[in-house]
Amino acid sequence: MKRPDTRSWVVIAILGAAGSITPMTVDMTLPALPEIARDFAVTPAEAQLTISAFLIAYAFAQLIYGPLSDRFGRRPVLLASVAFFAMASAGCIFSPDLETLLVGRFIQGAGAAATMAIGRACIRDIYGPDATRAMSLLMMWTGFAPVAAPLLGGVAVGFGGWQSLFVVLLSVSIAIWTVIFMFLDETNQHLNNEATRVRPIARNFGFVCRHRVFLGYAVVTIGLYGSLFAMLSSLPFILRQQLSVTPEEIGLSFATLMIGQIVGATVSARLTVWRSGVWFILSGSGIMLIALALLLSFIHVGAVGLGFLVGPLLIFMLGFGLATPSVYAGVLAPFPTIAGSVSSLMGVIQFISGAILGTVAVALSDGTGMALGLQMIAQIVAVVAAALLVVRPGLRRMAELVER
Repeated sequence: MKRPDTRSWVVIAILGAAGSITPMTVDMTLPALPEIARDFAVTPAEAQLTISAFLIAYAFAQLIYGPLSDRFGRRPVLLASVAFFAMASAGCIFSPDLETLLVGRFIQGAGAAATMAIGRACIRDIYGPDATRAMSLLMMWTGFAPVAAPLLGGVAVGFGGWQSLFVVLLSVSIAIWTVIFMFLDETNQHLNNEATRVRPIARNFGFVCRHRVFLGYAVVTIGLYGSLFAMLSSLPFILRQQLSVTPEEIGLSFATLMIGQIVGATVSARLTVWRSGVWFILSGSGIMLIALALLLSFIHVGAVGLGFLVGPLLIFMLGFGLATPSVYAGVLAPFPTIAGSVSSLMGVIQFISGAILGTVAVALSDGTGMALGLQMIAQIVAVVAAALLVVRPGLRRMAELVER
């Protein structure tokens, strides 16, 4: 069977489907967190560890998959990763206690680790430094999963308990593996024989971690994704405690929020010709800060209702969708020969910060959303500072060096 051209929209859709494994695995779990806490008789913070365990394994495994994809190619590594995820999902179905489930989630995270990182590296392989629009389209495709996943998760939990989530994830991963095997061609045309050697890996990571632009984007990533995972981790418990909502209503709430991300990513894809990456980060951050200020205002005056929580956070996710595509397109541009390794390192930063700040948000939660809103504001302020004071001057300096 003839595979589609690498610049076809079909390839972006396939990479988006593979990348959707991660948001599906996280977002389908959100409506189940209160049920997991109840079934295993644990605290909300302990139930939230099912998210953190996945994210930590997901983050560190990328350090392996990135260099492997630089050395052996994107396609075989992606296929192996999705197969590993499917096997871990099957194991999670039969977890008798929280500890066993955490082990399963950790292994599941390691299996899912290649999907988004290698997808971004594939886009960089295909489109080179002009990848912002394609990256936006990739995130738009991936953005459909967070809309469907909470709805599907809420229905599954309501129908068959939290175990049914992993039945769905097993089925989805088998389908995605089949599509990748049949239709995705190799995109890495510059295999790096040094990529899997320890000394070159350490040298590459050391070089990247000293690069000013990378460090600026790292802070931006921590602020953006730390805020996202703080919200994802805390909101199910806030909704359950404050409004006594059902798992299906929690799922519907999160699906509504993720529509904002899709809209933001769509706008970003359409405007990339006219605006710089830093502009998108700053504009998206401004929208997020306005949304969080509105959220805190509602909480302060005692406004009660699902719309007073979900409405401002929907606006927040629009800003998030506007800002995030530019981050990965920007940080990969200076490193064409080690794009897989750079993408993996950014993934470590993204998901470790998400795991830590999500856990902090649940631990500090006051049940109203006030502590969550304040934490998210502090993190978005850090995004604005890094973009203005580090990323933009660093990019200008790079442009001046090229002109010389």
